[in-house]
Amino acid sequence: MEITVNLGPRSYPIVLDRGIAAALPIRLKNNFPKSKFGLVTNTTLAKLYGDLIGQWERDLGCTIHCMPDGERYKKLETWGAIFDTFLPAKFERSSVIIALGGGVVGDVAGFAAATLMRGIACVQVPTTLLAMVDSSVGGKTAVDHAAGKNLIGAFHQPRLVWIDTAFLDTLPPREYGAGCAELLKYGFIGGPDHFDFIAANGQSILDGKPAVLLEGLRRGIAVKAGVVERDEHETRGERALLNFGHTFAHALEKYFGFEALLHGEAVWWGMRCACELGRRLGTIPGHSVARYEALMEFFPRPPLPSVPPAGELIRAMQFDKKVASGTPAFVIPAAPGSAIVKNDVPLNLVEEAMNAVLSST
Repeated sequence: MEITVNLGPRSYPIVLDRGIAAALPIRLKNNFPKSKFGLVTNTTLAKLYGDLIGQWERDLGCTIHCMPDGERYKKLETWGAIFDTFLPAKFERSSVIIALGGGVVGDVAGFAAATLMRGIACVQVPTTLLAMVDSSVGGKTAVDHAAGKNLIGAFHQPRLVWIDTAFLDTLPPREYGAGCAELLKYGFIGGPDHFDFIAANGQSILDGKPAVLLEGLRRGIAVKAGVVERDEHETRGERALLNFGHTFAHALEKYFGFEALLHGEAVWWGMRCACELGRRLGTIPGHSVARYEALMEFFPRPPLPSVPPAGELIRAMQFDKKVASGTPAFVIPAAPGSAIVKNDVPLNLVEEAMNAVLSST
């Protein structure tokens, strides 16, 4: 199946199916017949998919850059090392970077594509559930800074997103569960029908049932594509909805050093905090509170390394990209399938919500 992100001259297709990885070189040679290709992946995937990468190398003549695996390597030094590989290979403005990996590889390689020669083409080939349903689509690229997550980056839309769900066969269970949290996120913002779909098919998604998972991915990606089309650079307020739970999640990731807690695990806790905040603010209709509680608790609760002090998390939020006039923005649930963005939430209520949720581990 194919979904198009409609952005005028920067529109691009998202191809989604199982068992399509080997066909990528044919599509790339058709789309970029005179281009030089570079592949960015990580050390883990280079071992898992050595045969596939070797095939792509032969078919495309691509230069390969292998970066370390892990969120802690999502930094400027890793980004800069990509240029040390591709510039000596005489890359030009017509060259193409292929990002084969999860969110870290996609973000770092995408940021390299955004800045090499002031911007070259990027093709995203996500290998994790989280990257498939979220980070590979929409053009956000970035690296982390000690002050916070994704603070250095650029908007740079890919030219193609190629999603082969067969990559999930080698994904560790913990990583798969983290991706399920991002898939769950779209239930809170994708409309009542999508909320109902997630609620009805949660177990099949957790079990990785191919047909249901493919449909869940299609629905989630379609929701994100629509939001990106309407608010590409997050200037109209709507794209902020994609950050449901993320103000809390990014603070948790920073507190735990970007390593002890996976992004999707932090998002689960962030969504739980957002729901509790919505309950306290009264944005969730009273008759819907139980439905929210049931949906959140149905998906497995990731363990926290420790209970973080709410005050420390609030201080971390001051460095979030969504801060406006010194105040963090929060995406808060409303009726099932919808959410709102609020910049005027009293921080004492935020602290109370976090204490209630995080102390229940």
